[in-house]
Amino acid sequence: MAAVGMFDGLHAGHRFVLGELRRHAAMRGMQPMVITFANHPSDILRPDNMPQLLMSAETKRRAISDLTGIQTVEVLQFTAEFAAMTAREFLNKLKSRGVAALVMGFNNHIGSDRLDAKQAKNLGIIDIEELRACPGDENASSSCLRKAVSQADFAAAKALLGHNFTIEGSVVHGRKLGRTIGFPTANIQPHLAERQLLPPDGVYAADVMLKGENRTHRAIVNIGHRPTVDHSDTPARTIEAHILDFSGDIYGCGISLTFLSALRAEQRFPSLEALRTQLTADAEAARHIQASDK
Repeated sequence: MAAVGMFDGLHAGHRFVLGELRRHAAMRGMQPMVITFANHPSDILRPDNMPQLLMSAETKRRAISDLTGIQTVEVLQFTAEFAAMTAREFLNKLKSRGVAALVMGFNNHIGSDRLDAKQAKNLGIIDIEELRACPGDENASSSCLRKAVSQADFAAAKALLGHNFTIEGSVVHGRKLGRTIGFPTANIQPHLAERQLLPPDGVYAADVMLKGENRTHRAIVNIGHRPTVDHSDTPARTIEAHILDFSGDIYGCGISLTFLSALRAEQRFPSLEALRTQLTADAEAARHIQASDK
């Protein structure tokens, strides 16, 4: 028995669908499986309106297994050929792969002809289990989650995700300007690069975890264009984390940032000394933010 979808972010609505998948599969003596996509369908269907993403394909695969207990997760590339398949063709494709039943959310549609669960079931190809809406949360959607993150509403994001919003990436070399004022930073390249959905420009308290470690470090994170130190005509948007009470060479290291709270907007300071004074205050504020439960 399978469920098919993008499942970006794996929010409460997604987890409800996958929980129902497990329940129905167990009732029928079937094995649950998830079929998801590495790229967003809008990349093909609406290339002029592609959303930014919440998690990479590998992070999503791992999250589905870890959070739902479903171990069979197939990640496919959403292609023009896939988009052109009718519901009948798609269900026959699933049947040829040994899928005997499909669960569909109450507002889901399949195929280029956009059949709902009742219409798909009437084709008689495989069994279709139509699910009710996620109980108690009509806002459990990827669009609501993206809106919360883009507005730095981390409480709303956490309510949908079940945990604090997190991005994953690698530490890359930067201009090393932070160390000249006593605040060395890790420059972070998200795994999703420019497709990664980020909070708006500003300074945040976050918990950082380095790959290979099982503990978190508190950090202040700046997202933006560093107006005090970068005076180029086209300053790059960067993600920089100053990890509190930490030293070490972590270039090339995998890293995750779990956002806890917005501290302030990004701003231009009249001098490096004024910037240093503000960063000292930011660090002190970050220390007193309640710890992540991730």
